[in-house]
Amino acid sequence: MLPIRSPRLAILAVALSAACTAHAEAPAGSRSATDLDAVKVIAERSHTEAGALGDRALRDTPFAITAVGREQIEQRQVVSLGEAFLLDPSVTTQVSAYASGWSSPIRNRGIDLNFDSYRVNGLQVSSWGTEWPLEVMEQVDLLKGPGGFLYGFGAPGGIVNYITKKPTDVPTFSAQLGWREQGIVSGGIDVGGRFGNEQMFGYRFNAYQEKGETFNGGHVDRKVGALSLDARLSDALTWTFDGVFQSRDLREESPQYYFRGLTSLPRPIAGDVDNSVPGTYYDTRSSLLSTALNWQINSDWKASLSYGVTTSWNDVNKIFAYIDDTNGDYAVNVYELGGKSEWKLAQALVQGRFGTGPLQHQLVAGVSHQTGLGWDRPYEFSLIGRANLYQRHGIRHDAVGSRVMTRGDETVQQAVFVSDTVDLGRGWSVLAGWRYNDFETKGAYHTYPVTPTYAVMFKPSEAVTLYASYIESLEAGSRVGNSYINAGDVLDPTISKQYEIGAKVEANRWNANVAAFRLERGANIDQLTDAGKRLVQDGITLYEGVEASADLHLTDALTVGGGVTWLDPTYDKLSPGSAAQEGNRTVGAARWSGVLHATYQLPWVEGLETYAAVRYYGDVWYDADNTLKLPDYTLVNAGIGYRLLASGHPVTLRASVENLANRRYWSNAGVGLPRTFALSVRFDM
Repeated sequence: MLPIRSPRLAILAVALSAACTAHAEAPAGSRSATDLDAVKVIAERSHTEAGALGDRALRDTPFAITAVGREQIEQRQVVSLGEAFLLDPSVTTQVSAYASGWSSPIRNRGIDLNFDSYRVNGLQVSSWGTEWPLEVMEQVDLLKGPGGFLYGFGAPGGIVNYITKKPTDVPTFSAQLGWREQGIVSGGIDVGGRFGNEQMFGYRFNAYQEKGETFNGGHVDRKVGALSLDARLSDALTWTFDGVFQSRDLREESPQYYFRGLTSLPRPIAGDVDNSVPGTYYDTRSSLLSTALNWQINSDWKASLSYGVTTSWNDVNKIFAYIDDTNGDYAVNVYELGGKSEWKLAQALVQGRFGTGPLQHQLVAGVSHQTGLGWDRPYEFSLIGRANLYQRHGIRHDAVGSRVMTRGDETVQQAVFVSDTVDLGRGWSVLAGWRYNDFETKGAYHTYPVTPTYAVMFKPSEAVTLYASYIESLEAGSRVGNSYINAGDVLDPTISKQYEIGAKVEANRWNANVAAFRLERGANIDQLTDAGKRLVQDGITLYEGVEASADLHLTDALTVGGGVTWLDPTYDKLSPGSAAQEGNRTVGAARWSGVLHATYQLPWVEGLETYAAVRYYGDVWYDADNTLKLPDYTLVNAGIGYRLLASGHPVTLRASVENLANRRYWSNAGVGLPRTFALSVRFDM
């Protein structure tokens, strides 16, 4: 027999071998594929760890929260955060996981999440130039809007909180192999269980690696390891530990495309064109170590004490391509940089229930202390030539800059927070919460605001929650980039405010969410002066909109769902020097977005399931002057999964395709994702 050299054929051979073995060796009377747990599209965890609100059922929070669980991640073979939230019409991503070295940061309700808007198990982590591995996560939540009261400072677009896989009460083992275009091969294992006297100790270990050629000619090598432990020290006291490590090396990445001085766009190229640049690289390392003691004081009260350290390191040599002509000509700029960040967080939290006369209270209170340190190496940014989008560029660039790092920013954030949800009876409740933040960037600014949240909730039945809420959030001031004459300045921190009314329904065969919101955020505006362009804070950006989504189990085999978001994002209250942009739509925010999706378990083949999703992205303005518009586009994703038994063990085969029609389009970050196929086979013990 000839050896199999193609990664695609290798994965197919494994899948076919597993299928043949299953049909040949499954003993009579054994379980059929239909006895396996069905893959669910919308059956995610019903609870979330909502920061300063403590542990809450999703439907009992007065904020819009999207939760994506393990089932969705595996069913759609998700590899990036943007793909995870594909079915939420309010969320967009601007970069493919493999298109360039940047991570795929998301934009929610028209607002970018910044690199400090991410948490793992509630701990702040940096996502600058990378993202945390979904392969080791049980769930990822997105709190929409300002999260200042719940988590401390962050961009008002929202807070993402990853929840790592935890020890299992029964032994578990799974192994998975995968292949993704152009030739990325992956493999991983997931092991968990308990041991010791009365099953005192629990463990969960995950390891994953992907390596190969990306669809645009680059090369990726990513390694992930995660370990979660717990010890039931007594009936009331539990100790936990979580560790996550990831390294990601991307070589010969394609340029990062931008537009400069254009009022119309050049024709987009195919996303799978090999435009890799020899000599470039984008290397990142991320780690998290955390530990906690959880004390169940009694049936009504519990407390926790936690401490964690997260680090992020990067070394970058990449190309920025500034397209300045509709025929595709662009300036080639090299960008070399690197750095390291470290966050340490200690927090004590207590939550419980008590009564005062006829009123019932749900109280959460806590204190936290967080420090952040940064180190930077000198960055290099220079023009090295010109090239054309439609011709092989012939560019090469090897790094020449210094690797010596110096101490950068140091931040300290201390907080005291408390919230009380008061049950007034007859389905009515009110929530009031306050967070005192003492936030200092040493050598830059020191501020100590109180960011509140207030809400009124009404539950006409257990399955329905109606709410109105108000929340404020502190957002740290950004450092001005090198394209401005005031480069290096740190802008002042700002307070964002959001008003929201909404409804959440979780019935047996359907669920729905609707929210109307108004968010006011301080605006960063380009101000033209005789000396050049300055970045200044001026006026506000105003985001008003409505979002709605629903899922319906039409039958036991067929689930359909969809959602739509309408947004009116504008610049408002600008000074006379920036008044030309007054009323313009904000950069990168679409007026309309929508999605339709369905999952169908085919009745004529046991264990066979298909899904499809159609996602519409509305047009967006590329600049605050509203002179260059990126047109709208629609993408179609689809997939199939086959669950069977091999020697009595579950085996799952999956195949999926993104951008089924191979649509060419421009996004805010340049070239859109091409049609991309993925295959995988998973074996469970």
